[in-house]
Amino acid sequence: MTFVKLIRNVENSFCFRKNGNEEMKVCIFGAGAIGGFLAAYLSKADNEVSLIARGSNLEAYKEKGIKLYHGDRFVQAFPFATNDSQEIGTVDLVFVTVKAPGLLDVGKKIRPLLGNETKVVFAMNGIPWWYGLDSSRENKIAKDTLDPSGILHREVTSQRIVGCVVDCPAFVDAPGVIISKRNSQGIFTLGLPKFSGTRSLEAVSKSLFDAGLQAPVVENFEQAVWNKLIVNLSRSPLAVLTGVNEMELAYDDEITEITKEMILEAAQVADAHGIKLELDWDRLLKADYRSEHRSSMLQDWDGKRPMEIDAILKVVCLFAKKAGVRSPTMNRVLSLLTMKARAAGIYDG
Repeated sequence: MTFVKLIRNVENSFCFRKNGNEEMKVCIFGAGAIGGFLAAYLSKADNEVSLIARGSNLEAYKEKGIKLYHGDRFVQAFPFATNDSQEIGTVDLVFVTVKAPGLLDVGKKIRPLLGNETKVVFAMNGIPWWYGLDSSRENKIAKDTLDPSGILHREVTSQRIVGCVVDCPAFVDAPGVIISKRNSQGIFTLGLPKFSGTRSLEAVSKSLFDAGLQAPVVENFEQAVWNKLIVNLSRSPLAVLTGVNEMELAYDDEITEITKEMILEAAQVADAHGIKLELDWDRLLKADYRSEHRSSMLQDWDGKRPMEIDAILKVVCLFAKKAGVRSPTMNRVLSLLTMKARAAGIYDG
């Protein structure tokens, strides 16, 4: 396995090369924009980093490593890249950064990575596949929708699961090349499912902090999920339907009204789950608080890849139905989005 170490730091540039020493073994499962971003920075902190990738990204990582342009910084790393988890073996920490449609592949390949103490951090958008599986109010909607075969439920036990909400706008500019235009650190908010008991996340948080990233640990992880979800849910589907970025969406009054209706409906669903959302309407609706970033879902549409429709919108609509919450705007947007995706051959839900 390839191990990488920082060997120079000149004018905000970083380059990593092999080293025989070992610190924490980390595998990034799903080396797209966020996976590549994490791999570059975790390599900077002298971890033994490996990537599970596929297609053109895999070939680029093998041949040229990762090139990350983050604000005014340049980071280059050369981690071990493969599509076969058996070539990696057991690790201390797995970051799952695939999109929700890729979870089945994770379930099929993750076992060789898991040692007795391995933690699995799901750094993904939307409702997590394990959401609602606590004994106090069991709700299998997320699992049945996002892990219908049950393979993740079988392979990744509750004591391994770590939740992660990502705040790190980034995109793949070319195979192996990641761009994040925002100068600030990436924020990876960590927390535990309610059903997994009390465990320390210090080692996970420290691995990110030592790499120069923010990794706060929150007690109520579901709150963090919903805080980000209402943003993704009310913008990303509309971005795909219109083809414009987040800032451009805010310039249209009718689109803004649809956005507001979706937020209000989602907030009622969250309330039915015991989550009280504080809605800052200026930050949620005004262009002044948005960027020209093309959302992750819109990037997937641009690339004709399966989108996170189920995790970001469908599951919430199903939650609403189960809770008796009216959600006409979310339902209509979901219908438009799924029809568009089916017509493009990238959705079969």
